[in-house]
Formats: sequence, structure tokens, C-alpha cells
Amino acid sequence: MTRLVVRREDLEDGLDEAARDAADEAAIAWTKEWGRRPLVDGGSFRERLRWRGVSLWWFAELFLHHSTESPRYVRVIEALHRRLDAERPDEVTAEGLAADETVLLARVCRARGVFFDGRAPVPTARVRLRVGRAALLGRLEEQKVRATALKAALAGPPREPPSDGRATVLFLSHAAFWRERRDGPGGEPEAYEHYFDRVIPAVAALPGLRPFVVAVGPRAAFRRRGARERVREWLRLADGREPYTHVNRYTTPAVVREAARGTREVRRAWRALRDSPALTEAFAHRGVSFADLARADLAGTMLRQLPWAIRCYEEMRAVLAAVRPAVVCLYAESSGWGRAAIAACRAQGVPTVALQHGIVYPKYYSYRHDPDESDCPRPFRTAIFGEAAGRLLRRLGQYPPEALVPTGSPKFDDLVRGARERDREALRRALGVPAGERLLAVVSRFQAIRRTHQAIGPAFAAFVRAVESLPGVRAVVKPHPAEPSGAYDAVLAQGRATRVQVRPSVDLVDLLHAADALVTVESLSAVEALVLGRPVVVLNMPTHLRELVDQGVAVGVAAGEDPAPALQAVLFDPAVAAGLAAARRRYLSDFAMGADGGATARIAALLRDTAARAETAGRGSMVG
Repeated sequence: MTRLVVRREDLEDGLDEAARDAADEAAIAWTKEWGRRPLVDGGSFRERLRWRGVSLWWFAELFLHHSTESPRYVRVIEALHRRLDAERPDEVTAEGLAADETVLLARVCRARGVFFDGRAPVPTARVRLRVGRAALLGRLEEQKVRATALKAALAGPPREPPSDGRATVLFLSHAAFWRERRDGPGGEPEAYEHYFDRVIPAVAALPGLRPFVVAVGPRAAFRRRGARERVREWLRLADGREPYTHVNRYTTPAVVREAARGTREVRRAWRALRDSPALTEAFAHRGVSFADLARADLAGTMLRQLPWAIRCYEEMRAVLAAVRPAVVCLYAESSGWGRAAIAACRAQGVPTVALQHGIVYPKYYSYRHDPDESDCPRPFRTAIFGEAAGRLLRRLGQYPPEALVPTGSPKFDDLVRGARERDREALRRALGVPAGERLLAVVSRFQAIRRTHQAIGPAFAAFVRAVESLPGVRAVVKPHPAEPSGAYDAVLAQGRATRVQVRPSVDLVDLLHAADALVTVESLSAVEALVLGRPVVVLNMPTHLRELVDQGVAVGVAAGEDPAPALQAVLFDPAVAAGLAAARRRYLSDFAMGADGGATARIAALLRDTAARAETAGRGSMVG
């Protein structure tokens, strides 16, 4: 008799690259199919739940896939089936698994006719608690809409673009992405938006156009928002000093009424759906049901996400009515807010232009569209970095070729200009890098770089040990703007590191100019480093940056491997450096139109032409 012990590491690090890919694809396919399944009276979620003619599935799928446990359950089931396929045991037991993982293991064994030795009670109390929490948070969101409307009334009417004959380009931004910088030593501080940046002033410089910015979301990055920041933001009224008008200023009594009406409709649908027998089959994968575990996933999707999506749609309708733009430009078009904005623009006949803001990779769920998903809110035009993104979006997203316009990236324009203007040696001295030493820039979310592996322990700690072991090498960590730096500091203190420092306030572009190489897991900064001619090391492979490694423009370090040899080669081996440089030139031509410094002008021209064509053709003819 063959006995198999399944441990936590079997689910996390026990799968090879092909198996991880298969598990991810299974989770994507499961989510897509969930929206098509008959749930009540033969009708699917996509068919039954609609708001102003728009299927609410396009908002539900994002929450279900990214913010609930169900896709993880699918991945766990897939991993367990693969493990049992390989071992063919007669008996299975669990060691160190979480309660829900143990339940799934027992059910996989039952589906395969394999004896499971152990107890697998369903965590019913925890599931009920999560369902109740979703319902409570949904009620709180309803009260927040009313409170927001009251604040908007106290603040007075929001400013509107002047009636001077110019066409308005409405930029939909995020309040947390506004920062300040100085152009040159002694220059006055100026506000800029992290993603749109110089596109906004470029539009303002064009004859007949004026930019108008509406921002969504909190002013403080989500992961930096403590209780004090939340209270302060709720008590604060707009004072007119922001470089944008916040969308909350458009939360009128009409928005409150429509949001309340939509919430009531969604709650009725929730009551009809929550006890549907069809959910047992809908929340299942490869013969294993997890419907009892997923009740909170459905509750969160319907009681929190959908009312929020309806509110976003109604607020965007109010913005369009007040601002009357000729074209709307947005950077996160595939997010929930982006889809709500595009749907509202379609209904009003306003064309939309999206700016690619990060690397488009094959598993980017919100860009994945099946052939029957043409009604999903998508922009009229998308300004993409280059042909590499275009090929992927056409193949996996079913994007029409005419909807994709290669422009390059404004961020790369800044890098090209900065390479001419910055004093690299002065930047290195400011970072405390002695002459002759090599500097590694580390840019990653801590959640991505902290991953623990059996062989090396926490990945970031292994990286720190590697740097400490390499003579003449230093590293500077730039934490993600949405994360505090304390987690990095704790690792450095524990490892008594002397050659790695954390600099939250250092300018990312300054750091990339000063560095000799970049270390990351899956940040867009990898491509920014390539534009500056810096080698890139990708940790915890495979990641979304796998293509860079496959094309020879970056060096990959597999999850669980010591990064020291890769760092040594990138920093000190001339043959490795030459190979990376040659591959880098080929890649940038395809990925970002060669990063020629003209992206900002091309995007501004695209917005001008879209606005002009819309005015000539009439509203409603250019919205896709």
C-alpha cells in the first residue's frame, strides 16, 4: 500500500513551471465559465444581472477572480490532482495544510476513490463570519454614499471647464497618484500625476484643447492608510488647491437615489441566488465542489462589489453631464472603475482612450476576453507601448486591430530626457556609494519578494545574504509607493545587513540612473531599467516578467535558488553584459517603439485627433 503525505510546500513550491501555468489557466477558465453557468431559472449571472443595459458580470468577474478565495481553491484542486496523478497513492494524509486546503484534499481523494486518512471539518463558523462581514461592509458602503453626498453639498458645486470654445479632454486619475517634483535645482515644486505625467500639459499646449482632471479614490495610498488618515480624509472638505476635482464632488442626491435603487436590486438577486442548488456545481472544479467554502466569495461579490460598481457608474454619468468632454482618457481601463467609466461614456456617446500603464502579460486576467465577450466595456482606442502588447491583446483579448495604437510610453520619454540631464556620479554619492563599487536597485512589492522557499528561506533575506557576500556591491531598496518600508527594515535588522539600505523617499528615476543593475520580481521598473541600458535580474521566477528572461534581456533566478551567482554574472561578467545589451536593443524596438522620446507627443496627438473626429462625426459614432 502506497501512502502519500501532502504538505503545504507541495501546494506552494511543489509544482514546476508548466504545472503552475496550468493551474493559473484553470483558474482563469473557471472564472470565465462561472459567469456563463445557468444559476436561476436557466439564466446565467451575465444574463440576469444588469444595470442600465450593462451586464454586472464585468465587475463581478474582477472581484471574484482577484479578491476572493475561489480561484485559489481551483488552483489547489488542480495542484492536488496533479500530485495524485504523479504518485498514484492508495492512502493520503495531510500535514500542515490550512483547514480549507485539508477539506479540498479530502474531497479530491473522494472524487478519485482514494482513502483519505484524517479529519476535514468544514470551517462553517469562519464562513458565516465572512458572509456577515461582507453584508455589514455593504451596508456601511451605502451609508458612505450618503455621507459623501452631504460633504459634496457642503463643499459647493465643483468647478467646471470654462466655456471658451475649446474641447475638453477629461483625464480620469487617482488621487493617490498625484505628487510633487522640482524641474531642476531650485525650481518651484509642481504637481504631477504618476501615470499621465507630462501628457496633461502636452494636451494643454495644443490649440483648441484643454485638459480637465477628475480623480477617484483616497488621497493616501491604500496600504499606507491608517485610522488617522481615514478619519482625516472623511472630515476634510475640498479646498480647491488640488490639481484635480475629486469624483466625490459629483455625488449628487440623484447619484445617491440611483445607487440605492441598484443596491436594492442586487440584494434581491442575492437572496434569490444564495440558496440556488446550481451553486453546488458552479463552485466546483474537476468534480470537487467548494460551494460551502465559497459562500463568502459570492456574498462579497454581490453585496459589496456590485453596489460599488453601480455607484461608480452613476458618479461617472454625473461627471460627464457636468464636464461635457469631447474625449475621456484613463490609465486603468480594465479595472472596475475603468469599466464603469467606459460603460457610462458609451451610453453618453463619448469616446475613450486608454493608456497602457504596465506590462501586458499573458495571465493579466482583466485583459483576457473570450470571443463571446465583445460587450465587455473596453475603450474606443488604447495607446500601447509597442507591437509586443498589440500582439498579445489581439490574441488573448480579441481586441480589434484598429483599437490599438502604438505610441510608446511617456515614462520612457522622461527616462530618455533624464539620461541627458542627470549627474549620475552625484546621484551615487548622495546614496553613499563609494567610487568603484557596484549598486543594485531593488524595486518590488514586498509581498512578491518576501516569498519563503524550503531551500533558501525568505527570498528577500536570501538576496540580502547574497549582497553581503559579494565584495564591492551595495543595494538600495525603493519600496512600492503603496507599501510601508518597515517589512524591509525588519529583514535587514535581523540579518545585520551593512550593504543594503531602504530609501522610501528616493526618486525611482534617480535610483535607476545611479544603479548598475535592477533587481525586481514583476515591476514595470524592469522595462524602465532596460530603457536606461541597465541589466535586470528577476527573482522568484517564473513571474510575469518571464518574457524578459525568455528573450534574453534579463537574467532569471528561479524560486528557491541562491541569487548570488546571477548577481555576480550581471555585475562583473563582460560576456553576460554584452549578450544582455544586444538582446535589449532588439526587445525595446518591439516593446516600446525603441523608446525614442516621442511617446508623449504621439499620445497628445491621438487625443486631439479622437476629440476632433468625435466632434465632426457626432456623439455616439466613435464609442465602439
